[in-house]
Amino acid sequence: MVRVGVISVVFGLTLGVAACGGGGGTQTTTGAVTFWQDVAPIYNSKCVRCHQEGGIAPFPLDNYADAQAHAALEKSRTAAGTMPPYFMVNDGSCQSFQDDVSLTAVQKSTIAAWVDSATPEGTPATLTLPPEPALANAVDVATPLFTPVAQGGQLAEFDEYRCFLFDPPNAADAFLTGYAVTPGEASIVHHVLAFIVDPLATGQGGLTNAAIMQSLHDASPDRPGWPCFGGAGDGVAESGLPVAWAPGQGIVEYPAGMGVPLKTTDKLVIQIHYNLADPASAGKSDSTTVHLQFANSVNRQLAFLLPDGLLESLSNATPDTLPPGQADTAYTWTRTGRDLGLGGGIPSVDLVGVMPHMHGRGLRQTMRIGPAGALACASHLEGWDFHWQEFYFYKTPPAITPNSEVQVTCEYDTSADTAPVLPGWGTRNEMCLTVLMVALPPG
Repeated sequence: MVRVGVISVVFGLTLGVAACGGGGGTQTTTGAVTFWQDVAPIYNSKCVRCHQEGGIAPFPLDNYADAQAHAALEKSRTAAGTMPPYFMVNDGSCQSFQDDVSLTAVQKSTIAAWVDSATPEGTPATLTLPPEPALANAVDVATPLFTPVAQGGQLAEFDEYRCFLFDPPNAADAFLTGYAVTPGEASIVHHVLAFIVDPLATGQGGLTNAAIMQSLHDASPDRPGWPCFGGAGDGVAESGLPVAWAPGQGIVEYPAGMGVPLKTTDKLVIQIHYNLADPASAGKSDSTTVHLQFANSVNRQLAFLLPDGLLESLSNATPDTLPPGQADTAYTWTRTGRDLGLGGGIPSVDLVGVMPHMHGRGLRQTMRIGPAGALACASHLEGWDFHWQEFYFYKTPPAITPNSEVQVTCEYDTSADTAPVLPGWGTRNEMCLTVLMVALPPG
C-alpha cells in the first residue's frame, strides 16, 4: 500500500488482534515470585487493557486462573519480545517514540521466574483495571456485505481490491481526528484505506471524479463497488487518505490538535484488500466497519504520504525484484521531500508518526532522513510481524523539507523462494512501504 504522498500501494496477509499498551511497572522481588504480588502488577500496567473480559485479546490476564492456564505461552512470548507487541526500536539510538509498551528486562525475568517456579498464586489482591481502548464519540461507516473473488495475475494472484462509495457521516464540515476499523471477516481483510474524494474535481482524462467513479461502478453493476488497485480507482484524483489500517493496528488517535478536513460535499471511498490465499477463504463474505472521530476545529492539518520505491518500480520497463534463496536480503529506495509532494509554498512538514509496511517476508525496516550525505536514523523497526502493525508517534517530530532525502531500507527473508520476488499488491508479492503522517505548517 502506498500512502501519504504516494497513496498507491497496499498491504497483504491475514490479520491479528489490535495492539494494546499501558504504563510502566518495574518489578523487583526478594522472595518467592507470586502472581498477585509480582506478575499481576506487570500485566495490569502493560497487558490488561486488551487481556480482560470483553477485550480484544484471546484470553484475560487479570486473574490468576487464566494467567496460570496460559503461563508457558506468556513466558515464551514475553521473553521473545513479541508481547506486548511493540517492534520499533526505542532505546535512544534512533529517535524516541511515545507509548512504548515493551517490557523491561526485569519484568521479563519476573514473569519467567514465576512460570519456572510452578506459578504460585500468592495472596489475592484487588487491582484497578485499566479501561479498554475506545474511540470517543465515533461515528460508523459500514461497507456492504461483499464476497470477494481472487483476481489472478502475477501482481494479485490471490487477492481482490474493492472500493465502496459513501457520503461523509459528518453533518457539517469537520476534521477527522482518529479512527478504528472492525473487520467483519478478519481472516480475509488484508488492509483498509479510506480516501477523501471531491466528486467535482477533475480526474484523469478531464472527467470529474463523480463521472469516473460512476463509470467504474457501471463496469460491474452486479457487485457492490468497483475494482481499485492502489488508490480509489483508476483515474480518480484523491484529495486525502486519513485512514490506513492493517492487522494489529487498533485505535489510531491523531496527535492533539491535529486532523484531516472532511467537507460535507466530499465523498469517502473505502478500499479493502481481500486476501484469499488460504483455500478456506473461498466463499467467505465481509462487511467491515470504519469508526471515525471528528472535531470542529484543529490547530494543524495532517496529510498522509505513502512512498514505496519497490512498488513504484512496477512503472519501469523492468521492475525491481528481490533475489530468491536469501535469508536476509535488503532493498533500499530514496526520495526527496519534493518527490513526496512538498513545495508550492510549504517550507517543511513535521513527521509526527510512521507506520512501516511489508508483506510476509519482511524482517526489519529502517528509515533515514536529512540533507543529502548527512542522513540520520528516523526509525528502525526490528522483528517485523505482519499481524501487529501500528503507527508509532514521535516524541520530537523530525522535519522534512523539499530538499530533504527520505531513505528506506527493507530487509526480507526470501529463503523459501526459488524465483525472483516481484513487487505488487498481492499477498504473495512484496512491498517496501512506510506510511508517513505529517503535520502541515500552522495555517
